[in-house]
Amino acid sequence: MTRVPLVFVAGLMLVALACQGPGIAQDEIPAESIAFIYHPEAQARRRAERYAKRQVPETRSGFDRSAIVNLNQARDYLEKIFGRRDTNNFAGQLSFLNPRNRRVTVLDSARKGAIPLAWSPNRRRLLFAQWDLGTLQLFEFDRDSRAVAQITGGPDHHPQGCYGPDERLIAVVAQRVGSTKSPALIRQISRIAALGPGDAVEWISPGPADGEPTCSPDGSEVAYVRLSSGASSEIWIYSFTEDGPSRSIAKGREPAFSPDGEWIVYSRAVGKTPALWRVRRDGTGRTRLGRGSGADEYGPTVSPDGSLVVYESVSGNRYRLFVRRFDGTGDSVLFSDGDGTHAVW
Repeated sequence: MTRVPLVFVAGLMLVALACQGPGIAQDEIPAESIAFIYHPEAQARRRAERYAKRQVPETRSGFDRSAIVNLNQARDYLEKIFGRRDTNNFAGQLSFLNPRNRRVTVLDSARKGAIPLAWSPNRRRLLFAQWDLGTLQLFEFDRDSRAVAQITGGPDHHPQGCYGPDERLIAVVAQRVGSTKSPALIRQISRIAALGPGDAVEWISPGPADGEPTCSPDGSEVAYVRLSSGASSEIWIYSFTEDGPSRSIAKGREPAFSPDGEWIVYSRAVGKTPALWRVRRDGTGRTRLGRGSGADEYGPTVSPDGSLVVYESVSGNRYRLFVRRFDGTGDSVLFSDGDGTHAVW
């Protein structure tokens, strides 16, 4: 199989972006920090080369937010590609990006591979997930005190979450069910729950394969992904204030609310290429967000003022952060000094 040089691929991407019209001016970009996983350029380049040598398809599965199917998928995937000793060398670092001057600040108190998930409503705290004693758990970083606190523990995994009503923690709870006397019958299920106060648990999704929760700005609704047995993914909405069951609003993955709570941006394949979409919270107004860059587009999240969407543009085993206007126009590279994934604005 002939491989196109990465430089040539990047060139084609830039040509494609130029054809979409004017980019986004610097003064259009809000100044609020973006939490993301940062891979320095040298590491990102080595990682891309290792992927290419192993003839690995261009897939994001090793860096997916989702823990729906197999909580150890990312770890197993990386060990398969890089080898057990090298896995940690290719794990990124939870960091903060100043979108105006592109300066990166690494959060040294988070472990390698930690995944940012959600800002608190006042943006003073960041919820993130990282491995702890063999399970994925939720932690919180306080911007004022610079302290990191663990907020969930095992034996269940809690790989994803967001801030619900009155900042109540909404979390994925992944459990192994079945008899230990029959290991072949043990299976893994994941559901969404509202945790607390105390030991209280309120289940808000039935499982068995639910994940990727995102909370509305006022905490009254949770959008999440339900994976069917046929690997088809749908976005569902649960409301704490309205009667009735959860409702499906679109096919896709990686939902994120707009700051006004009226829209949800997400990723959905067009043919075989993941692209950005948006839909109203009631399921109407479903439309593609721009014409696309030609690369795979993942992980959209909306700027605090609602004007822009930051997302991952993936091509040639490289993961770049781009921004696009919420109306679908314009497209600009936000960060290219290394790779960036799992942005939370």
